[in-house]
Amino acid sequence: MDPAAFVKRTAITLSFLFFLSTLSCSTKKPGQEKFGPDADYFIGLQMLKDGNEKGARTAFKRCVKKGSYYAAKKSAESLCSFGNLQERNLAALDLIQKYQDKDSLLIAVKQLKASDERGKIVEITQNLNFEEDKDELIKIRLESLKELKSENYEKEVYKWFTSCKISSLHYQFYRDTYKHPDFEDEEASYTPQQFAINYRIELYKRNYTYTFAQAEKMIEYFRDGSLPSCSFLASDIGKSYLYGSVDFAKNAAYFNDLAQEFKNTPMAYYFYFYTGRLYDKADFYFSQTQKAFEAAIESSSNDEQKDNAIWYLINASQKVSVNSIINNIEKYCTEWTNPDYFDDIFEMLISSLLTSGNWNAFYDIYTKVDGYASNEVVAQFAYIYARLLEEGLTQGNQESIKSAYKRALKSDSSLYYKVMACYRLGLNKDEIESILTSPYERNNKNYDKDYSEEKTQSAKNLLEGYAYFGFPELIYPAWQELYKKGLPEETYFYLADFLKKVSDNSKDSEFYTQALRIACRGQIISERPLSIDELKLVYPKDFSELIEKYAKEYEINPNIIYALIRSESIFDPNVSSTAGAVGLSQLMEFTAADMARKLKLKEYSLTDPEDSIKIGGYYLSELIRRCDNNELLAFCSYNAGITKVRRWVKSSLIGFGKKNTMPLDLFLETVPYSETRDYGKKLVSAAAMYEYLENPDNFTSIVKDLMKD
Repeated sequence: MDPAAFVKRTAITLSFLFFLSTLSCSTKKPGQEKFGPDADYFIGLQMLKDGNEKGARTAFKRCVKKGSYYAAKKSAESLCSFGNLQERNLAALDLIQKYQDKDSLLIAVKQLKASDERGKIVEITQNLNFEEDKDELIKIRLESLKELKSENYEKEVYKWFTSCKISSLHYQFYRDTYKHPDFEDEEASYTPQQFAINYRIELYKRNYTYTFAQAEKMIEYFRDGSLPSCSFLASDIGKSYLYGSVDFAKNAAYFNDLAQEFKNTPMAYYFYFYTGRLYDKADFYFSQTQKAFEAAIESSSNDEQKDNAIWYLINASQKVSVNSIINNIEKYCTEWTNPDYFDDIFEMLISSLLTSGNWNAFYDIYTKVDGYASNEVVAQFAYIYARLLEEGLTQGNQESIKSAYKRALKSDSSLYYKVMACYRLGLNKDEIESILTSPYERNNKNYDKDYSEEKTQSAKNLLEGYAYFGFPELIYPAWQELYKKGLPEETYFYLADFLKKVSDNSKDSEFYTQALRIACRGQIISERPLSIDELKLVYPKDFSELIEKYAKEYEINPNIIYALIRSESIFDPNVSSTAGAVGLSQLMEFTAADMARKLKLKEYSLTDPEDSIKIGGYYLSELIRRCDNNELLAFCSYNAGITKVRRWVKSSLIGFGKKNTMPLDLFLETVPYSETRDYGKKLVSAAAMYEYLENPDNFTSIVKDLMKD
């Protein structure tokens, strides 16, 4: 071979081999390609899982240096659990130096507490805000101050106990750490501050007899200047008189005097507020009640106080007349700041108006509160007004009906009124799809003030990384922390889909529940129409084989059973309610035993999906039969019991002047139990959605069947 040719060929070969080597070195694993430097955090987690602590530490350190905000922060947090005591302490201090947020500070403080570095804890927590910061963080600081015998200890304890609502951690600290004299001993020596702390704890324990007896002593401390003005203590004194004594009118007059005495202090609001509460409880003092709450509104120092006083004023108006309620709503609806806070007031008002036959008030209220009440409340008034027009119970024309239904379509949080308005308007398939898949109109994201595009991408990386690298157990806790960071809708549904698949494979109901909750939140925050696949994550069909089987056996539309189980248990077969209901169908044991006897089941388990669906489905079918084939009344009976429902039906018939039938949607609005009202609406709308997702052409037929139109 020609030497020159050999050299040339060798050079080419070597160049090619070098190229291959560089290529192989630069080739990244799929996770690294997708997540960049953030991948080191997830790789570190995998190494930890495999027992490779050294490799994990190296990966975490790389991520701290080059990763995006949240992955780097999680890596820094992980490093706090490695090495000896000194190494963990250094990692904790590095964490708070780089990430100056309260979550990082709490992690660092816990680590320093474990190593008894009390001085360091005091040093790094000196700028805590006792009104806003986490109680756990403050508690550790105070314990450290006590151990160090700091002169600031008593002052800061008092500040914590009077700057915010009393929590279980306050009580724990008081009981286990804070030493105090016997306050019932007249000879005992204590400071006004110590007495005030004890007073708040006794009220937290609802020892109203004691706090009422000691209230005057508290007031004297404010009078003589021993204690500075304190809103929380003023509120506690008010509660003591409200719940610790029965002489309401006398106490109300006393509180009105106190309000005048402390007029130029933050305490004035609470003294006026409890003047109103006490007069309201005394009955027959509405003019005084009105004046007291109006004075409280004028004395309020923040939106929350103002809304609270307005709420109690309107609520007290119910004892006077419907017109009084309406007048106060009209007067103050332009002043309140949180429309949702007043939804329950309107719920009570609607029921009162319907049962009293005050049909004409609906249009009046509807037009007055549009733009001030929540969109759900306005939609509710609009829908009922349209239905009253259709029933000939109030005056209007066809255009008024159509206009009111269109307004009902704009409900932000109630799918029920959207579904019912679609049905009543007779919308076509495309129009229904546009409504049911459309985003909510208001801004539901509630971004944190530190929201930024960079942090949003980092939060997205962290959550999707947990899914990609196979850490489903870490998704939901992280999502709870991060969902207010402006996450895109796609991330919600990506996570929901992943968790649902994990649940399907592992049969872990916890992941299924998490998937549904994340998907539902994704629907709320979405700023674009949802796809059918995304809606199916919001309305899943788990246990479909069993549900279809027993729906057929009991001759029930399976979508009704899906709706019931979704509402009752979120498809979690192991869930138990505080009342004792168990399983997918949330059956009480005595109800299940009765149904099992009729089904001739000798053995069953309410946590077994098939048993729960079989027994729950049979129970529902029995209720439908006993309610004359009326599914909506059966729904209400499933929640509240058939005896109550029959009584409510009779009462509503009298109110509407009907002999034996009345519109079921209007009946539902008159149900006195808010839980049952909401339950019925939730099941109707969910059943309609399941029907729509299965067969869009049949959407209106299921609503028609449920309403018996």
